[in-house]
Amino acid sequence: MSMDDLTIHERLSIQMEYVVPLIRDLQRILGEDVVNKALEERIRLQTEEAKAEPVQEIDTQTWADGFEIYSAGDALDFEMQELNESQVDVNVTRCAYAEMMDRLGARDLGPQLICNLDFPMAERAGMTLTRTQTRMQGASHCDFRYKKKV
Repeated sequence: MSMDDLTIHERLSIQMEYVVPLIRDLQRILGEDVVNKALEERIRLQTEEAKAEPVQEIDTQTWADGFEIYSAGDALDFEMQELNESQVDVNVTRCAYAEMMDRLGARDLGPQLICNLDFPMAERAGMTLTRTQTRMQGASHCDFRYKKKV
């Protein structure tokens, strides 16, 4: 079996088994605030880089279909709220990514390591993402609101 045969959730699970202990060690050595700020800065830089890249415009149906890829292996339960030519609104009601971070005792790291990567991805596709809550942070659902940039 190769990495290509694994779902995104399976790949991330393997990665997090190694990354979480490393980050916890860095937090102990450098301080939690220093490491957390570095993780936040990493996402900010990735988002800025994505804004500077040529847009790989994806139609909203293809973008919506992408939720199936991230759901593979029963990783997400979600409900499509709105899908038209300019927006994709999805509520994720169960998230195995958050459950995995719980098992690792690292749900606090989940937003920086997993959830916030959605923002640079949206930028690369020529979309904006608004999300006010996540399962990772304890909400009842994640409210993904993607809109195509005009």
